[in-house]
Amino acid sequence: MKNFTCISVNHKLCGQAFRSLFTFDSAQCEKLLFDVKNLSPVLICTCNRTELYFCGTPEEGIRLLCEQSGVEIAKLKRKVMIFTDKTAVKRLYSVSCGIESAVIGEDEILGQVRRAYDLSRERIGLSSEVNMIFQGAIACAKKIKTETELSKTSVSTATLAAKEAAHYKDNVRVMLLGASGEIGSLVLKNLLSYKNVTVLATARSHRNALEYISDDPKLELIPYEKRYERIGECDCIISATSSPHYTVTADMLSDNENKLFIDLAVPRDIDPAVEKLAGARLIDMDFFTELAKENNLKKLDSVERSKLIIDEETDELEKQLMFHDFLPQFECLDRRLCEVSAKELFFRLKSELDSQTFGKVIEVIKEYGE
Repeated sequence: MKNFTCISVNHKLCGQAFRSLFTFDSAQCEKLLFDVKNLSPVLICTCNRTELYFCGTPEEGIRLLCEQSGVEIAKLKRKVMIFTDKTAVKRLYSVSCGIESAVIGEDEILGQVRRAYDLSRERIGLSSEVNMIFQGAIACAKKIKTETELSKTSVSTATLAAKEAAHYKDNVRVMLLGASGEIGSLVLKNLLSYKNVTVLATARSHRNALEYISDDPKLELIPYEKRYERIGECDCIISATSSPHYTVTADMLSDNENKLFIDLAVPRDIDPAVEKLAGARLIDMDFFTELAKENNLKKLDSVERSKLIIDEETDELEKQLMFHDFLPQFECLDRRLCEVSAKELFFRLKSELDSQTFGKVIEVIKEYGE
């Protein structure tokens, strides 16, 4: 685990505006990965975090993120979290299972970690150590979901956003921009579960992403370009795209809108000036971070149990990594041990190990003598 490092820009230290500076598109992600492929990098980008995992020094990671984002090194250092060696491994395990999420226990993060890992593994290749670390983190997250209550009552940004929209009025017509995306598709499923909600949805690919629900009578699919023509008939507008530009701007809306605008994108999808329109209310990812705190308090027992599992699993990983490094010397050592007396070996172990570890070694060897 030596030299394994994590540089984290996340919701705990950074607001949405600062986090958005480190939200990279697919081309930027691939460029960063290829520029430092010798460091076995994996880049996780979500609405609430950008985390770079790699084999190298913290200074290298900070420089990489600053070069890609254009942010000054001194500015990033004031906001960033840095994890090294075993603490970096535990960080990855904690992130993967959802205990570091704004909404504790949310399910989306594990898929996001897996996709980031797969991208690096397939596009640039990763060291055996980094492969073992990520595979261990994914397996541990699955174990935690099975053995704890962490994800039993599934709450996520998508479920919270849909609930906020559904409770806005007795009968709500929602326009959802980006319905085929990772977050948008989850929001859509949740919206359609409410009897009082009807949805106008835009998506990049209606055929592929929305075919399975396109016959729902409460859902109408519309071209993205028609959004302003239809926005007047909607009570709530939710945007969850990966667009680099605003999907909704204030100058295209009339005053006295009396609408709820929900922005689930980082960087922002909805022009902040929308909030200045009479009757309009705009909420974003930071709002849902605050909203999730009550849910998080209910899951504290599961978080503590999850941490114990992480301790056990990272300890097991550390042993696997040590054994993996030791394998090339195994054959040579086998011959050398034939030339060393058991007494000589025992005295050497006695002098090098603490009493607890030495006692465990003796117990293991006793079993072979029985």
